[in-house]
Amino acid sequence: MDDAFQAMAEGAPRMSEPEDVRFDERLSAVWLEYRWYVHERGLAEVFVKWRRVEKAACAREEVSVLRLHLFGHSAALTGCAQRVLAAGVPSPGRLLELLGEDGVRRECSAAGPTGITLEYWPLPTPQALLPEATFQALSAVLLEPGSSFEERHEAVDRLCRERSPRVVHTLLRGLEVGPSLSALRRLSEWGETAALPHVDRALEGVAPDNPGDLWTLTALRRRFEAWARTTRVI
Repeated sequence: MDDAFQAMAEGAPRMSEPEDVRFDERLSAVWLEYRWYVHERGLAEVFVKWRRVEKAACAREEVSVLRLHLFGHSAALTGCAQRVLAAGVPSPGRLLELLGEDGVRRECSAAGPTGITLEYWPLPTPQALLPEATFQALSAVLLEPGSSFEERHEAVDRLCRERSPRVVHTLLRGLEVGPSLSALRRLSEWGETAALPHVDRALEGVAPDNPGDLWTLTALRRRFEAWARTTRVI
């Protein structure tokens, strides 16, 4: 992987769990790492997972999962990611059937114990708008301070079937009213860096004894940082 991406710039600092004591108490059987590479209008996010051995033994431990997420458009980044995929032999992947029809195209290979997955996230394309009544009803859920976590999550999911400026505007307005990790995730997938202040506010509210949320939100922030170094996609 290092060789494949050596000519690409990193858009944000890497996140490596073993190198940050804040994540020592995260309850998990694995260590995690993220990297973000940028080129022109594209972003390649690399996710690595391996067994949670002693820190001193990490360099000798085999990676179990290597995922590459391609966002935006960069032929150079696509080529780098495909070279990583080609290091293994084609495989059916693991548990892909659980992901359903999410619009992401996936290719898988295996290199020894390492499962490699290359994900091509969809580019913005013209699509039908939601019926106006549906759009207004879902927007109202996000703009209502009393909406539950479940209601907000469902509203985000349904709104994002339409990828448009008005949906982006509604998600950002909703984040002014209350937190929504699902809205932050969607905006990070779309490269909407206007959501950065909302990520920072969420990070400020993370309790010291909650390394799981700290990891998740920090990774989202780094993704936004990387997007900020690319050419506008939407």
